[in-house]
Amino acid sequence: MRRRACRPRDANFNGVRDSILATLRDIHNDSRSRFQVGDLCLLIVPGDLGFLVQLHVYIAFGSLHRQNIILNFDNGSDHVLEAPMSDDLSCKSNQNEAHSEPSFDDFAVPLDEPPHNLLACVSGVRPLLMLSYWLNGAMWGNSPVGYHFCNLVIHAVNAGLVFLVLAKLLALSGVTNTHATRVAAVLGAAVFFIHPLQTESVAYITGRSESLASLFVLLAYVVFLYRRQESISWLETAVVITLFAFGVSTKENAVCLVGMLVLTDVYWPRTSSMQGLRNNWKLYAALALGAALAAWKVFRVLAASTSAGFSIPEATWYQYGFTQARAFFTYLQLAAIPAGQSIDHAYPVSHNILEHGAIIYLAALAALIAVCFVWRKRYPLACFGFFLTLIILAPTSSIVPISDPVAERRMYLPLLGLILIGFEIAGHVRVRRFTGYTILGVILAGFYALCYHRNLLWAEPSQLFLDAAAESTNGRPYLNMVKVLAEEHRCNVAIPYLQQAEQRLPDNYNVELAWGRAWECMGQPRKALDKLLRVALLWPSSDVYTMIGCLYGEMGRPVQAGLALRKAVALDSRSETARRALADWNQWMHDNRYLNR
Repeated sequence: MRRRACRPRDANFNGVRDSILATLRDIHNDSRSRFQVGDLCLLIVPGDLGFLVQLHVYIAFGSLHRQNIILNFDNGSDHVLEAPMSDDLSCKSNQNEAHSEPSFDDFAVPLDEPPHNLLACVSGVRPLLMLSYWLNGAMWGNSPVGYHFCNLVIHAVNAGLVFLVLAKLLALSGVTNTHATRVAAVLGAAVFFIHPLQTESVAYITGRSESLASLFVLLAYVVFLYRRQESISWLETAVVITLFAFGVSTKENAVCLVGMLVLTDVYWPRTSSMQGLRNNWKLYAALALGAALAAWKVFRVLAASTSAGFSIPEATWYQYGFTQARAFFTYLQLAAIPAGQSIDHAYPVSHNILEHGAIIYLAALAALIAVCFVWRKRYPLACFGFFLTLIILAPTSSIVPISDPVAERRMYLPLLGLILIGFEIAGHVRVRRFTGYTILGVILAGFYALCYHRNLLWAEPSQLFLDAAAESTNGRPYLNMVKVLAEEHRCNVAIPYLQQAEQRLPDNYNVELAWGRAWECMGQPRKALDKLLRVALLWPSSDVYTMIGCLYGEMGRPVQAGLALRKAVALDSRSETARRALADWNQWMHDNRYLNR
């Protein structure tokens, strides 16, 4: 049984879709066309923002034609590729059947074979995100170009909104020179646009959850900052609340908007003043109800998730808090010096306050908070940016445990706060204008080069995971590498890497699972079964028994397949992969009994 595509089968879309796809293919296959489209951005985007869009068009289309669609890098759970039973009860691996269990940080994406019905697509925990993918499928089909292009457009719009936010915050901080404000805002938006940390939210199709949620947060923030009067009107309140609802319906960490608004009203125009909160009581009265509903939605997600929440085995709430104190400084390092980027950071958990020096990072974080509170009037932009970064990171990087302690896409919107800190630093550095512009040019050129290189790496998924595997201590990148190579029908390439991994990470769950996956992909189910049975003996899990059941089905042993699949469901009754595989097995058994009568 196969899932139907989550896109309308309407012939009216075909002509427009095919025409646009053909145009885009011409663009990213021809460098001259690429520059023509970049130049066109200067005409359709007003003001100084045109060059930002032009710049990212050069980056994106320069590598877009080499990018593969990466759908199923699981965050926090080591799920195998979904393998529904086919008519012969086999479970042939197929990347197009990839599916991951939902987690707080990243949910399943219906790009290939999700339900056909639009209602089924938007009835989950992130309806607007799913709707965006459904619309992508309606217009572009399964072409990765369409999905990447849509991500790029969202990112370009966000850069424009960041320009507006920065310009307003600079004015609130007391910068009266309009030209200087505009130049600084353009440079800040450019950094946001081409920073290498942003590649995971743009090049990674599932990363749209981050950029699209940020789009609604930034839109709401712009409406709030550019309100007509000091006290927000009922109409503006309604717009902000609606955009807030859209953001939370895209990704739960959009709840950070509440903290952003409160911080802004308390901080500007006079720090530690409650006047702003009193002026905007309409907004906060409505937000109280919205925040309560958002919190209820988040806790529902956490209750159903196996990779986030207070019941996950990886860390308790306080252990995760210790770990995130360290992670915050890792994010700062990646933002300042984007070296050591990885799709899967092997970030160890601090199980106590001393492990991995957690106490030092906690003390440093507390000291920074104290310093910013004391010096908030002396260095207003830097302190505001610091508090803003903490608030935006809070939903995923505080005390609510997530299986992956560090993920680069979580820095997508917090980069806004760090840019404000950069403004403060630049404002206190006294150099000649030529020298200053030279330094800024070198920084932007460096970010551009690293961003471009990172985009090219995203175009080679197997290499992307190999880079992550080199530093991994949990072996998960090897499993994802095998998944990608299975899609490319090059599983034999994985063998030498798995042999090295076996020496470096002996008796590792993910490495052993990758071996089983590789042998099955290479048409050696007996070797795959031997590996998986060993894994099941050492680390029994629903994923392993689902794969074992699929292999038994492929080998023509339906009784053993049924027993393994029932065991998989018993181990994790919430696993959609296991439940669907067992349902397909039951259907196959029913059909074969009927045919044998």
